[in-house]
Amino acid sequence: MKISLCFSGLLAAFAVTCAHADSSVIYIAATETEELKAKDGQRVTVYGETSGAGKSSSGTNFVNFKEGEFYLVTFKTDLNLFPNGEPADLYDGKRIAVTGVMSIYRGKPQFKLTSPEQVRVLEADEEFPPKQEEMEEAPEPEAKPEATPETEPKPEEEAKRKPPVDPSEYFK
Repeated sequence: MKISLCFSGLLAAFAVTCAHADSSVIYIAATETEELKAKDGQRVTVYGETSGAGKSSSGTNFVNFKEGEFYLVTFKTDLNLFPNGEPADLYDGKRIAVTGVMSIYRGKPQFKLTSPEQVRVLEADEEFPPKQEEMEEAPEPEAKPEATPETEPKPEEEAKRKPPVDPSEYFK
């Protein structure tokens, strides 16, 4: 019973963390190569104008962005997920915003494009990224009570603390 309660507590904490992470969107211009590289492994929204899309002999689609090293890649195995056409045809010469997980391939930032839902074609006069509404001031964290010589743990006590669970109960 204790294990299931602990597991449930961990899942609840993980869900809260994930919900918080999804609510903050990171917008980066496709021309900001170094900033894009710094976001390797992170979910971001990249925006800009595309130019020079193409297809390889194996069927892989590439969509390049003007004045930057960022590009989109769609493998032949994912092309069936684009019912209105291939990304190289759909997005070339367009102003778009695309959301995905940043990866670096041969020193250049890229997204693997696997769904048309990742891409938003922007209107010519559309302001992007959207203006961030002024954030409400976050409440200050509660002050911790000051440590006194009586309440401060002694160094030798810290070293002797046992883990919260005795592993010998589970690993025999």
